[in-house]
Amino acid sequence: MYRVGVVGSGVAGTTVAYLLARDGHRVTLMERTRELGPIGAGVLLQCSGQAILQHLGILDRVLSHSAPLVELYARHASGGTLIRTRFADFAPGTRSYGVHRGVLFTALFDLVKTQPVDIRAGCEIVGREDGATDVVLVDAHGRRHGPFDFVLAADGSRSRIRRISGFRTTITEYNHGTLWVNAPGDGNALTNPANQQRSGDETEGKCGRLLQIVKRNSKLFGLLPLGDGLVSLYWGLPVRDFERVKTRGLDALKQEIQKFAPEAVPVLDFIDDFKQFLFTTYRHIHVRRWHDDRVLLIGDAAHAMSPHLGQGINLALVDAWRFAAVIRECPTPVAAFRRFQRQQRAFVRYYATITYLLAPFFQSDWGILGWGRDWVLPLLPYIPFVQRQMLMTVCGLKGGFFRGSIEV
Repeated sequence: MYRVGVVGSGVAGTTVAYLLARDGHRVTLMERTRELGPIGAGVLLQCSGQAILQHLGILDRVLSHSAPLVELYARHASGGTLIRTRFADFAPGTRSYGVHRGVLFTALFDLVKTQPVDIRAGCEIVGREDGATDVVLVDAHGRRHGPFDFVLAADGSRSRIRRISGFRTTITEYNHGTLWVNAPGDGNALTNPANQQRSGDETEGKCGRLLQIVKRNSKLFGLLPLGDGLVSLYWGLPVRDFERVKTRGLDALKQEIQKFAPEAVPVLDFIDDFKQFLFTTYRHIHVRRWHDDRVLLIGDAAHAMSPHLGQGINLALVDAWRFAAVIRECPTPVAAFRRFQRQQRAFVRYYATITYLLAPFFQSDWGILGWGRDWVLPLLPYIPFVQRQMLMTVCGLKGGFFRGSIEV
């Protein structure tokens, strides 16, 4: 059994901490914030993530507080359909779910608390000291943690561990971000009555959808039902425009959004302070080698990407599950690191590449890309092979460019 340090208590960190502790390893979970908890908008739980939560025994708990989604529907601001992706076209009964991060975090953290995990909050790691066979971590207060046989860095796209460990990293900062807010709403405006007529399934007819409204690639609006009477609203914005929008004030912002997306009105009625909106920026992280002899990067620390395919938490869950599996089988941590990256390379590379290429077609200053997307994207689902690959991709199951569905 190993002494394991896990840095970061997000989806990847909490999941892998639980799995390794359950297998008998001595796990220390370190988090830089003093109070552990979720921060962020709603997320999409796709088929790959659902499979991991099923293995963990918490899927039903999470889904009971989530919103079932039968399709991703994008339309133009002028009213015409850009694309409609129905999950059941991949396999009957397939759905995605809109989930509040708090629901997912609480379920995962409750699992962690069932195991003898040493949880250390307010522990910002700023240094590492390598011994002959182990590693010690040093926090911002000079406290030493360890020694550990190995460390898993799950501290996000701005990973401090990645930086102090000297991993060669290519970072692309996107020049567009998102204003988002979680607010009361039942998603009724997003329910598509045609679902029931087409499927004949009354339950499916009551499910919602992720709605996006676009104007080329200059404007992007979205509404995601989350369950428990909440929806997540997001509004794309160039990073350079944030201060100007903030200066104009809340009323001007609400008027702009309402004019662009009338579906937003019931949600915006609950917004009475600009501070209720949070502005999030994104980055694409490429790390050629995810590990050295003592540290392995997982989750966004290894492969952060834009949110346009909604795969972030699903990739994190698969990372945690697959690493826990390989460490059981390999004779040494380094051997496990190598096998883990081999297993994940094609899967992660596919999603990283697709999201990197897709992002500017939905948010960028290159107007010609939006024009091209509007012409080509609606045609792709009419090509059977392409439609199948698109569905497998959005379900989080595409194993690589030349691979079929992954098994988790």
